[in-house]
Amino acid sequence: MKKMSRFLVPVLALCFVGFADARVSAQTPSSPFAFRTGQTVYIVAFRKAQPPVAVDSSNGTVVARTDYFDYDLDAERKVRSKIEDWHFFRVAEKPSEADFVLLVNLDDSSIEGLALPFDAYRQHFKEKFDLDALREAAYGRYVAGPLNLPTLSRLSDRLVKQFREQVSSGGGASRR
Repeated sequence: MKKMSRFLVPVLALCFVGFADARVSAQTPSSPFAFRTGQTVYIVAFRKAQPPVAVDSSNGTVVARTDYFDYDLDAERKVRSKIEDWHFFRVAEKPSEADFVLLVNLDDSSIEGLALPFDAYRQHFKEKFDLDALREAAYGRYVAGPLNLPTLSRLSDRLVKQFREQVSSGGGASRR
């Protein structure tokens, strides 16, 4: 009996390891983010602006900040209005209430929207601006422009139209 237990214990251990490995490999990987009707979106619009320049009066040196962001509430309002007219997503008042963040980056003649998880927004926009990391983390990227007459209304209309087309077709990122 003692000889049998010496043989049986390692065999049982190998069986348990084999079953555990089979269970782990049978688990499905986490599914990618999918846009669904009724989800909440938090909208943030900004422009990366020229940094303000100041002169230190004590020694006459020029002091400039490296990154300067100007939040664009008018653009946010226009994008929000188009999203609300669509009736697919609900607009959240706070980022903590949202399923994802729509980060809207405005230029002089074009606009870019990134649908982001909140953690990526916080880490790569709020804590340290890193556009490449934001684009890597995005569920989708939507670009409109450049336009010859780049009014804020035309840019926001085109951005939401492209976002809507991509979501409706089940597509993710757009590279147009």
